[in-house]
Amino acid sequence: MLIQKFHPALQPGLQLALADSGNPLFSRKGHWDSGSALHCVAMALALLGKLTDPIALARRDDGPEAAFWDRAWPHYLHGLTPSELESFVWELNLGVRPGAAHNGQGSILNFCERELNRERPIVVGWRRRRARDAHAALVVGIEGRQHKRAFQPHALLLLDPAAAEAKLAACNARLVFNDERASYMTETHAYPVTVENAVSIRPIARHPPAVISGDCA
Repeated sequence: MLIQKFHPALQPGLQLALADSGNPLFSRKGHWDSGSALHCVAMALALLGKLTDPIALARRDDGPEAAFWDRAWPHYLHGLTPSELESFVWELNLGVRPGAAHNGQGSILNFCERELNRERPIVVGWRRRRARDAHAALVVGIEGRQHKRAFQPHALLLLDPAAAEAKLAACNARLVFNDERASYMTETHAYPVTVENAVSIRPIARHPPAVISGDCA
């Protein structure tokens, strides 16, 4: 049986939205910029409830959206390397931290499955053959075969900032894994890629203050 599992904060419809607020989620990059990873982080933070309006960051004067934009705009044209992406997430100070996988395509697929099971969105990066720049998309789901109690994943379901907006769907692209090879697929394109890294966005647990017992005077 073919199964698709999506992040629970997604609300598919005529426009993909956040389930808790109904605000639009999909943030699309332009033709000239290299900001795909930045768009992905903004959407990931929205799924985690850290941003309320990921598509209007530059128009906010205060709050977490303005803080994100202040950090993001210097990187917008040239993009982020994987290590820069991890540092960028740490330095946002929005109650999240990065978790990274770099150890080959099979381990990245398993890493993404584990992180999604914990409701953590992931930014995955790949490189197309003979292409100058790497690209990134947001992993919002996973696809695989269910046999009795065993689930075998074979594809990552993506929100790609460079692809067309998802209509009546929760994703607009897929990364399909076949042994040591991977292919990027949309409704109109399919080509082999080399998957290089994945960075999950993890909420930082907030521990309640310790209660000190004792007699009151």
